[in-house]
Amino acid sequence: MFTQQKKLPSAVEIKSALPLDDQLNSLKLKFDEQLRQNMQSKQKLVVVCGPCSADDPVAVGEYVSKLKQIADKCPNLLVVARIYTTKPRSNGLGYKGLCFGDDGKDIAKGIVLCRQMMISCIKAGLPVADELLYPELYQYFDDLVSYSFVGARSSEDSLHRAFASSLDVCCGVKNSTDGDVDKLLQSLQAISLPTVFPHSGCQMETSGCKFAHVVLRGGSLDGKYLPNIDKSSVAKLKQGLQSLGLNDFVMADLSHANSQKVAQNQIDNAKMAILDENINGIMMESYLSDGSDGNTYGVSKTDQCLGFDDTADLLLMLNEQFAQRNA
Repeated sequence: MFTQQKKLPSAVEIKSALPLDDQLNSLKLKFDEQLRQNMQSKQKLVVVCGPCSADDPVAVGEYVSKLKQIADKCPNLLVVARIYTTKPRSNGLGYKGLCFGDDGKDIAKGIVLCRQMMISCIKAGLPVADELLYPELYQYFDDLVSYSFVGARSSEDSLHRAFASSLDVCCGVKNSTDGDVDKLLQSLQAISLPTVFPHSGCQMETSGCKFAHVVLRGGSLDGKYLPNIDKSSVAKLKQGLQSLGLNDFVMADLSHANSQKVAQNQIDNAKMAILDENINGIMMESYLSDGSDGNTYGVSKTDQCLGFDDTADLLLMLNEQFAQRNA
């Protein structure tokens, strides 16, 4: 049974109240094109990093400012700020993201906060990445997001696949929580193809997302973590992508099951991943301070994150190692 609590403001109303000015719009479109071109050329390593959940506009703003300063020192990287505004919860409990408002019960307020946060990120000079968790919310941020991700719990879902196939920005598709790579190939293929589906009372037709690619985040089965960013696993996946004629751009998620949900393990994962020429992008979870506790400024409310000092060191290392890899 549904209970309608209140009507949300329309995307037109929200965008009118919080517009992206012409200069920032041009910058956002430039980010989009840079990422699309690099997906084909692979001349730079894409690094998507930021907190597990973007829970505090002030702390995220400070993080993005610091991230931009490091990104400017890394000419071999394309750094994208991870601004995840909603979070899936395996058991339905816990923090669901700033898009639900400060108290988790005011989506209209949350949308405004998240839009302000994303605009601030673009103004700071970095492209925005967000997860496509609730397709209906995408219309509030479609002019701001340069990199969209379909999460592990969504990549097998028909609605998410169909909606993602309409995107004209880069779109990372994660393997399912069990780590099944065959399912991942099927998801990527579905998102890459045109389709027809019902949405918002209309029949919609998509063109297929030409810039969708796989993201390896590991899996778990029977309580055991199953990492999948080792050299042999990535090589096998690359062969599968090429045999199906799919985009062979591969991103390694250093966190989640690949790190056994221990933030510091992302450091060793990064050192391993950068040596593999089949890996073209990296995602990491980092914030101002280490760990997670839910209450401290700049500390993750959800999964553990690396602190910023470790993040800066990793970015500088990735920049140097990628240059050597391509020399």
